[in-house]
Amino acid sequence: MSATRAERSAPAEDDPAPGRLSWATRLSAGYTGLVATLRRRLPWFDHLARAGGRYRRTQGDLMAAGVTYFVFLGLVPVLLLVASVIGLVLAGNELLQGELYAAIREAFPGSTGRQIVGELRGAVDAAGVAGVVGLAGFLYAGLRAMDKLRIGMERIWRGRADEPEFLRDNIQDLLALLALGAAGLLSLGLTGVVTQASGWLLGLLGLEDAPGLPVLTAVLGLTLALATDAVVFLWLLEVVPANPHPVRRLLPGAVFGAVGFEVMKLLGSLYLSLISGSVTSSAFGGAVGILVWLNVVCRFAFFTAAWTATLPRVQGAAHVVRDRADPVVPPVA
Repeated sequence: MSATRAERSAPAEDDPAPGRLSWATRLSAGYTGLVATLRRRLPWFDHLARAGGRYRRTQGDLMAAGVTYFVFLGLVPVLLLVASVIGLVLAGNELLQGELYAAIREAFPGSTGRQIVGELRGAVDAAGVAGVVGLAGFLYAGLRAMDKLRIGMERIWRGRADEPEFLRDNIQDLLALLALGAAGLLSLGLTGVVTQASGWLLGLLGLEDAPGLPVLTAVLGLTLALATDAVVFLWLLEVVPANPHPVRRLLPGAVFGAVGFEVMKLLGSLYLSLISGSVTSSAFGGAVGILVWLNVVCRFAFFTAAWTATLPRVQGAAHVVRDRADPVVPPVA
């Protein structure tokens, strides 16, 4: 009886020794301790950790996936719309059509040039139908993308989305879509205008061959891009979720988002330059690369909102607003 009890109580040969933790447990404990130490010693690291926790709790990846899907879906209608606009411009100018067709025949002699000209003629004739289809598809995908973006921002800032109202939500999403498109066109226009104006001014002053001119032009373009991105992120942080915080509290988050977005643009350009020499990668990697880049941008936009919402100045103001809205009633003696 005693031997049987001893055998039952003795640990098995495959079991770890009593008091000894497995390597996975020790590794997890070491990682947890390291993160806790870094959070105590580095305030910026603690801020990133709190922002990451808020991002995960509000399902930021899921919201980013929804926005990515509808943005990627809207690329085809946008291309149709652009092609329709070009076709309408060509349809009203026969001289321009003739010059374009002649240039195509010279560049592609024989049957190839005739086929391209025929396809282009058909596109010009069907420009109106393609424009209607492209506009309808763009509005559908754009409104759905703005809806997912607004819901995600509301969840990150308030922990939940507001009660849906079909008419109000669609009007807000349409205005937001138009504002975002106008901001993008304005950004591209300002960049081109500033670049041309700087070149004209330097030429007028006789400094077009001055050393360091490319660096100055690049710095000027980057500064303008950062300023435009900061305005867009301010709009994302305040207007989209109907945020009650003033702009001065959200400005650090807008700068954080603008710098990160420019870094992602640089990495995206580097990726496209790397795959430009491969036929297979250019054919399949381009679309996949655009999809991945859109998803990374959407995730970063939601993480920027979480980073801004966990700023001490924003959290302190949020507690004040909450206390004023829901005052604590002292118990009756």
